[in-house]
Amino acid sequence: MRYIDTNVILRFLTDKNPNEKLIDLFTRIERGEEEVRCVDMVFFQVVFVLKSFYKIEKDEIIDTMRSLLTFKGLRMKDKQTIERTLDLWERHPDDIIDCYIVACMEKDGESEIYSFDKKIERLGIKRINP
Repeated sequence: MRYIDTNVILRFLTDKNPNEKLIDLFTRIERGEEEVRCVDMVFFQVVFVLKSFYKIEKDEIIDTMRSLLTFKGLRMKDKQTIERTLDLWERHPDDIIDCYIVACMEKDGESEIYSFDKKIERLGIKRINP
């Protein structure tokens, strides 16, 4: 299975006139005719670039990334945790990485974190000041 890089996903999502090879690749991925592995860091890098460089609104980014997660050939280590991250980020003004940490904690059955960031408590976990 091949891996997919941030720049390929970004080109697909942002290029006004993507080339036919790129469209064909993502069509195959969407249908499950080709499988690609997307590491979590790539997923979050796409979100970061869409938000910071392209200035795309958070709600649109969430919708776009949720859509991408439905592609049958897109393989990730734990799509459910990524989906939960998007759910948390949609409902809270917090940083997406804080939402990812909490989604991972929930998956692991944990509820406490060492952190100086008091805002993380808004996500329903107990913060312990180190």
